[in-house]
Amino acid sequence: MEEACSGFTRFGFCQILDATDNFSEKMIVGWGGFGKVYKGQLPGGLNVAIKRADEHAAMLEVNSELQLAKLQHANVIRLLGWCIHGKERILVYEFMQNGSLDRYLCDRTKGPMLNWSKRFKIITGLTEGIVYLHKHSMFWLVHRDLKPHNVLLDCNMLPKIADFGSARALSSELAEERTSRVVGTSGYKAPEYASRGVYSMKTDVFSFGVLVLVIISGRKNTILDKRGVGDLVRD
Repeated sequence: MEEACSGFTRFGFCQILDATDNFSEKMIVGWGGFGKVYKGQLPGGLNVAIKRADEHAAMLEVNSELQLAKLQHANVIRLLGWCIHGKERILVYEFMQNGSLDRYLCDRTKGPMLNWSKRFKIITGLTEGIVYLHKHSMFWLVHRDLKPHNVLLDCNMLPKIADFGSARALSSELAEERTSRVVGTSGYKAPEYASRGVYSMKTDVFSFGVLVLVIISGRKNTILDKRGVGDLVRD
């Protein structure tokens, strides 16, 4: 992990404890692919998001996040630094003050804050971020878990793709890979990935299509009604 983090700020564990008030429950702002996410404040007043890997997190998931750290794009969350202390593995990211997209979608109170202009900008930003990951980064990177919870909004409500614990690099742009450990979120997983563990860039394209549908409609993809569990895509 230390080699992968070269070029980024190394934070002391005491700094992390101070920033999160000793990992106080009140500082938790979410859960990422491999652990809890805390809001923290550095001595200079900068707010940051601190991801603390839980004890069950696979090192492969942590390294996936670190691979992304070498990428720089306006619509991809930016790594600021890291910390290793005993068994603790911690990543420090820029903080998105408007939280995740799912806080606004399907919410009668916050939903109206996303007018069509803002929704269009979010879709456009996500498109540019995904194209960058697939074609213009140093990897052919497949996220494998695109969903509203993994889209963070900055102070201008512009999107940044986050949570790369499930991401994998392909051997080529057209490659298809197979895994026995299918991750991701029900309702957003491509059929071939959900049923056979086959993933490629098409996996993200499918998830993105569902995400766009949810952004436009303001409806959850998985719907519970009198008939049971329905699916917005099928409907």
